[in-house]
Amino acid sequence: MRGLAPRAATPSEPSDPGLAGERTMLAWARMGLTLLGVPSALVAYSAGRSTLAVGAAAVAMVLGLGVLVGSVRRQRVAPGVIPAGSLVPAVRLILLTGACVLMLNVTGGILVLT
Repeated sequence: MRGLAPRAATPSEPSDPGLAGERTMLAWARMGLTLLGVPSALVAYSAGRSTLAVGAAAVAMVLGLGVLVGSVRRQRVAPGVIPAGSLVPAVRLILLTGACVLMLNVTGGILVLT
């Protein structure tokens, strides 16, 4: 079984020629849809309870829409970039996701306190 060990990738080769990049793109799209759907449900839930909660959930919904649009834009660029192995980290999407989760926490806190 000595000759069956996988060889290490050289620096000139992409480290993962498989479908990891495509899976990552689809994960960002799912995250964007989730960050758009959860605040929508919170807006519907908190409609008669607190206008502040509705406002915070609406901000979270806009941020979730930004994540969804950013992921779709990233998917359109990805077909030429993923095989070349030069896909850069999604810093803006990460920051938008964090801001959306923060606003969801604010919304939940407002709903608990009111």
